[in-house]
Amino acid sequence: MIITVNFDQQPPLYIKIQDTDVGYRYFKLVESNYQKEHPIFRDELKYTPEYMYELADCARKTFDWNWDNVTDFASGIGAQLHKDLEALLARGFSHIPEEYDELVHELHYCLHLIQHRQPNCRTGWFQIEWYNDEGFDLDPAFEFKPELQTGDVRLQNPFVGHGPLQMWQEQDFINISQTCRFHTFVKPGINIAHSPQKLFTEYDQLIEQFQKNDPAFVKQHGVEKIKHYTGHPVIGKIINISDLLVIKNSPQLTLKDLEFND
Repeated sequence: MIITVNFDQQPPLYIKIQDTDVGYRYFKLVESNYQKEHPIFRDELKYTPEYMYELADCARKTFDWNWDNVTDFASGIGAQLHKDLEALLARGFSHIPEEYDELVHELHYCLHLIQHRQPNCRTGWFQIEWYNDEGFDLDPAFEFKPELQTGDVRLQNPFVGHGPLQMWQEQDFINISQTCRFHTFVKPGINIAHSPQKLFTEYDQLIEQFQKNDPAFVKQHGVEKIKHYTGHPVIGKIINISDLLVIKNSPQLTLKDLEFND
C-alpha cells in the first residue's frame, strides 16, 4: 500500500504503509476522506511568535479565557493556554462552533511549534489532516516505537491532550488526569517525520513523575498500560528519504494532491 504525497513544484513523496490490519484500515480511512474533501496542510514556516500572539489574543477574547499578556509564555501562560484548549475540545471537534474551527486548530498547532523549534526552520513533521471525528479504535496490541526516525509516518494524535512520551518531553505533569490521553483511536491524517527524535529509555523516571504528581491516575490505569502507550505510533515509512530532505529545506510548501495505490 503506497500513499503518494505531491507538493507543488517538489518531487513526490512515496509512503509505504505497514502491511497489517491496522495499516490497511488506516490506508482506507485516509483514502475515503480524501475522496470527500481536500485535506489541510500547514507549512511550519508560517507559525511565528508574532502570529502566535495574534491568535492567542483573539482566542482569549473569543472564549473569555482569564489570563493576560499573551506574549509572556515564560510565565506559564503557554501551559495554561493548552489546558484551556484541552477543556474546550474535550468532547470533540463536532462540539465547537464551525466559525471557531480555524482559530482553535491554528492556535493549537502554533502553540506547539513555537515552544519546540527554532524560528524560521522546520522541525518535527509535515502534518496533513482533516477536521472531523472519523476513525476507528486502535488495536490494543499495536506497538509504539521508542524512537522516531527521519521518514517515519505516524498516526495523528486523536486528542488535544498528550501521550505519556510528549508529557515527558515537555516535563508537563500538571493535572495529568486531564492532559494525558492514550493513543487509542486512529484518525484520518498523515504525519511525516522529517526530523528524528532520540531513543526514549526513561520509562522508570516517567512512571516516577506520574506517581509523584497523580498517584490516582497510575492506580487507575496501571504502570504497564502507561509504558505501553509511551512511544511513537509509526504506521509507515517514506521510501525516498533524499527527496524528503530536499522538501524539508524548500522555502515554501503547498500541498497539491494525494494518490493511493493498494
